[in-house]
Amino acid sequence: MKTKILIIFIFFNLILNTILGVENLDNIISSNYGVYQASDLKLLYGQNTQEKISIASITKLMSAVVAIENINDLNEQIIIDYSLISNNLDPELAVAGIYDGQTLTYYDLLATMLVPSGADSAIYLSEITFNDSDKFIAEMNKKAHELQMNNTNFSNVTGLDDQDNYSTIEDLAKLLKYVLENNTLKEIISLKEYTTTDGELTVSSTISRSAKRYGIDLNYILGGKTGTTEDAGICLASYFNDENVELITIVTGANMYSTEPYNIIDTESLDKYISDTYSMQNIISQGEEILKLDTLNCKQDNVTFYSDTNITKYLDSVDKSKIKIEYSGTQTLTSNIQVGQKIGEISIYYDNELLQTSDITLNEKLDFSLTKWINNNRYPIIITISSILILSILLYIKFKKKSKKLKEKRNKNSKI
Repeated sequence: MKTKILIIFIFFNLILNTILGVENLDNIISSNYGVYQASDLKLLYGQNTQEKISIASITKLMSAVVAIENINDLNEQIIIDYSLISNNLDPELAVAGIYDGQTLTYYDLLATMLVPSGADSAIYLSEITFNDSDKFIAEMNKKAHELQMNNTNFSNVTGLDDQDNYSTIEDLAKLLKYVLENNTLKEIISLKEYTTTDGELTVSSTISRSAKRYGIDLNYILGGKTGTTEDAGICLASYFNDENVELITIVTGANMYSTEPYNIIDTESLDKYISDTYSMQNIISQGEEILKLDTLNCKQDNVTFYSDTNITKYLDSVDKSKIKIEYSGTQTLTSNIQVGQKIGEISIYYDNELLQTSDITLNEKLDFSLTKWINNNRYPIIITISSILILSILLYIKFKKKSKKLKEKRNKNSKI
């Protein structure tokens, strides 16, 4: 009986997932992967994200960062001296096809390095940027340290397998986030095709090329950098947008001899899962009560303040227990406070993350209440009145005694 119930449950779950379009993530082939919200690098879904791994040509993202941050003019033209490349080019590496004597710009070299994953362009940039490829690699590691990529080390500029060239999914997300913040690099890694300024060379994106070859629709991948080596497997660092939220997906570790491009297939599956599962959800809705303050000596007992906008966060679901509202400012309102006057500041948190801080201003006129003032001050009033009465009585008694003495004195004098 239990077996029948289990079979029915599984069957119903499969039907429900099909109807809802929820991706089944049991089919992910990549051994290491992670999907991150780009703004804060929050991990939304992942596996083995902190394991040190080979990263193949994703290495070239850091090569591009070091190059572009040390180039004064991307449009400056360079005449290619291919001997600088051929002496350092491993035959296993993919090349863009730049050639000796060709006139290219620095932008051309960046594009032909990242779009088709040209090792020839990567090596050439590393040779000419500082006139010292070892210094270039040192700068790559320096930049990794600056970006707090604490489990990363670079030993070459192309991503060739080497035990000293490694990173983690988490660190690669930090690197891609930094790349996306550079408009030029983001533009380049989003290109499907590029033709050099001399018109001599047209290269295709490794992502779009693989997708086209295997008939894969790129519904989510907007751009990125692939990589393929035996140690790293087939890899992809990419980005996509969902509800105006930028997201980063890193996958590595699928066998490079696989019959399918699982770096792209897995990325599409992960991105679809996140898109189906997550959405911009209201933490605080417009018009929802966010604060209530008591009044003193006013006709109104209290004043309620409401959110004037939706406060949202990209989540799979909202846990109300994780919402925290902190207020600092005037705790008790009086009729002396004018409408529109700032009385304090309110901060909205979700899961200890600050979402919004805004001013709180009085939004209604407070009317003075004499009745409440008397009621709130009845004891001081009673004490004051009692004190006045007692003092008056004492003064009266003192006056009466003094008057009596004066009268007796006058009577005595008149008899004499």
